[in-house]
Amino acid sequence: MMLPLPSSEIPLLNQDDRPCYLDSAATTLKPRAVIDRIAKFYAEENAPVHRGVYELSQRATDLYEQARKTVAVFAGADAGQLIFTKGTTEGLNIIARAWAEENLKVGDEIVVSPQEHHSNFTPWQEAARRTGATIRYAPLYPNGTLDLPGTLNLIGSKTRLVAMAHVSNVLGVENPVGEVFTAAKAAGALTVLDAAQSVPTRPVNMEELQCDALAFSAHKMLGPTGIGALVVNPELLDQMSTYQTGGGMIEQVSVESSTYLSGAAQYDAGTPNAAGAVGFAAACDHLNGVEYKNATGMAAVAAYELDWGKHAVELIRSIEGVRLIGPPEGGEVEGGIVALQIDGIHPHDLAVLLDAQGVMVRAGHHCTMPLHAHLSSGVKFPETSLRASAYIYNTLEDAERLADALRFAHKALNRTTVV
Repeated sequence: MMLPLPSSEIPLLNQDDRPCYLDSAATTLKPRAVIDRIAKFYAEENAPVHRGVYELSQRATDLYEQARKTVAVFAGADAGQLIFTKGTTEGLNIIARAWAEENLKVGDEIVVSPQEHHSNFTPWQEAARRTGATIRYAPLYPNGTLDLPGTLNLIGSKTRLVAMAHVSNVLGVENPVGEVFTAAKAAGALTVLDAAQSVPTRPVNMEELQCDALAFSAHKMLGPTGIGALVVNPELLDQMSTYQTGGGMIEQVSVESSTYLSGAAQYDAGTPNAAGAVGFAAACDHLNGVEYKNATGMAAVAAYELDWGKHAVELIRSIEGVRLIGPPEGGEVEGGIVALQIDGIHPHDLAVLLDAQGVMVRAGHHCTMPLHAHLSSGVKFPETSLRASAYIYNTLEDAERLADALRFAHKALNRTTVV
């Protein structure tokens, strides 16, 4: 299917007055194919997974495990490496609890960047607090991008874990994780990738990135909410402790003691989100089938996101008073995320006026308070920014609607705002 996806494929957009939805970095809209696949599971295939010997339960189990394989292959891994989670946040917390808190000690160091989403920041703060390990914060350039030489200088014999976002959810830039993780592996450190913004928007190869653990979410890539994936290399999986206990991950239980399944199966406590897994796989299949220019699958997604972002940034740069923070000053457009501030106007006020014009964007700190603090110099409202983020159903006309709405809002608010 050619990009952009037509409105007829996205029920929420298939309206006479087509909404201009530009908050896909937070959550994407769902295509009819994914919605219908989930509905089919509940209507025709729903049964307990890994519980029953009857045919319907066996079929549901097969669908769940096939979904695990589909999602794992999408991330360049094997099914045995994939743990279904509630989303990226839970995946990162599993590593923090099941590995970091079991293996770190006083004197060990964790390297993380102030650029990170809180989900890839606070778990390591908690792990350090609980174990006595020390966090070393990777330096950033004034525009918020990673200082690679400075970061590499932090990695040494005391480094036990390096965690990094593949793509910033504010700046829209792809971090040099391959170089950072190669240095971390050479130092014997664990490497953890927040891939929430990268797996949905470009091809990702876990092995090439020297990555031990990779977390992402279905809802950011056309799939349902409440399910994600944590992909773990086999060596790390063997080192991780139990995260939750209960039905589904049990090997043997007696009044004296209990033993648990090994590998990814150890993290399937409780009734799994089978419908979510099936919908997750359907989203992967949908993305694998898209086309743009001479590319297919995730290469097509990446190419389309880049073209959309370039068009949007070209339009927005001409608007008076705009300060682009994503793409960062001096940086190039790398995808479909555009973050900005306008002199003297609070982003929340901007977002309300844009919404009145049918343009839906995000206003706030985007779960990146340390990054916004870093970018705060000389800004009246340093704690927030306005973010527009596109996906493969957004048209170039959506970028034009965004720019027109910003111009209108800027003029309207400057008539009523004392700067």
